[in-house]
Amino acid sequence: MKVKLDDVAARAGVSLATVSRVLGRRGAVADGTRTKVLDAMDALGYSRSTLLHEAPRRLVAVSAPGNPEYWQVQVCTRVATALQERGLLITRPPVETESTPLEVAVEAGAVALVTPTLTSLHTDIPCIRVDEQSAVDSDDASGDIIAARLDLGGGMTTAFEHLRAIGHRRIGLICNDSGELAVQLIKRFRAEHPARNFGVKLDDWIAQVPKSFSGGSRAVLDLKDATCTAVIVQSALQLHGTLHGLRNRHLQVPRDMSVVGFGDSPTMKFTGPPATVLGLDLEGLSQALVTATLSTLKISGEDLRSVPPVFRPRLMARASTTAARQ
Repeated sequence: MKVKLDDVAARAGVSLATVSRVLGRRGAVADGTRTKVLDAMDALGYSRSTLLHEAPRRLVAVSAPGNPEYWQVQVCTRVATALQERGLLITRPPVETESTPLEVAVEAGAVALVTPTLTSLHTDIPCIRVDEQSAVDSDDASGDIIAARLDLGGGMTTAFEHLRAIGHRRIGLICNDSGELAVQLIKRFRAEHPARNFGVKLDDWIAQVPKSFSGGSRAVLDLKDATCTAVIVQSALQLHGTLHGLRNRHLQVPRDMSVVGFGDSPTMKFTGPPATVLGLDLEGLSQALVTATLSTLKISGEDLRSVPPVFRPRLMARASTTAARQ
């Protein structure tokens, strides 16, 4: 039977995060604790390529989550290019859809996984990723290395302030029906909504649907029927579906419904009308992931930052939002 990190942690009497730090050679671990972990590995017959032996070239998995957004693909591309320039070998297995591609990469010698996802993947190699700002415990049981944090609460506040300034109060949310980003967006939506203290059932203004064109088309009409005058949309596919669904009902954006997307892309400028979005700092996120990776692999000579940088989405106002109709 395959020995897992949980088995090593139980045998050594330490946390899973401590085992991950020992294997990834990151963070402060007492010599006695490190010895217990290594002894437990020997006793259980556990071995893997991620003991970060000194090698002239290392293989790193740089992966977007399954069915990624444009911003996640762009971050992966930037990270892969930067790490290749530092002499690392890169593989791009998909993650969050099935485990086999990543397992193959690990068997081939991948020593770390770098991914712009908010979801802990519980890998047997160090996972370097982003997290939401409110998830303050960066050293959780997953043992993941948090390279950067997204201030989704601040981004939601920015969207709400923009919509309130032009007269909207009944603001809905269209998000995916699964995934940590959707969970965090819902959490921040409830916490930051301008109507949260007025006895409104905010859950009536939340539509969790598949990450698809049809999901967005259906959800926006449900929210329109719930008397929403504006909506914030998580994915690009849902946003395109939102615009289509409103047109099919002979409604106009932004006259009958203002729309704000999450994450920018070249196509957002050419939707009908051009979409107002919460844009992300792709360069900043990419650089944070690169810096954390080089530090984890002891290439940069710098210690891993104890406090990851925080990135707040910024509003890019275009023609899909306008004053609410009185």
